[in-house]
Amino acid sequence: MNKRRNQERRMSLPEVLLLILAGVVLMAAGVTHAWLRNSHVVVIRDVDQAHQRIRDHEDSINSLQVKIDKKLNIYQLRDDLERAHSSLVTLPVSALEKIPLHEFGAVADSRGAPIILSQRHP
Repeated sequence: MNKRRNQERRMSLPEVLLLILAGVVLMAAGVTHAWLRNSHVVVIRDVDQAHQRIRDHEDSINSLQVKIDKKLNIYQLRDDLERAHSSLVTLPVSALEKIPLHEFGAVADSRGAPIILSQRHP
């Protein structure tokens, strides 16, 4: 038993080849891991940019909605018409006549608002 202990241990050719193969596999795994991690970071940045663009669009939609609401304010609209000396006058609700769309020759757009194709002449 002591005879083998005192002998110098040398690695055989299959052991050396196995170590080289293991080193190549580990290097390939490390490079692949770094590449996948980098692509993951790129995707996260793209998603964050998309979220930021969505927030910006939502903000611009909200500010546009506020402007529309200001323009459609009935009291502001009346004051603007009066200042412009418009010939438009306020009508009582009883003066309005409801005409069904199918008799009026109209269709609805995607929001449900009528699009007049032709008008009935009295």
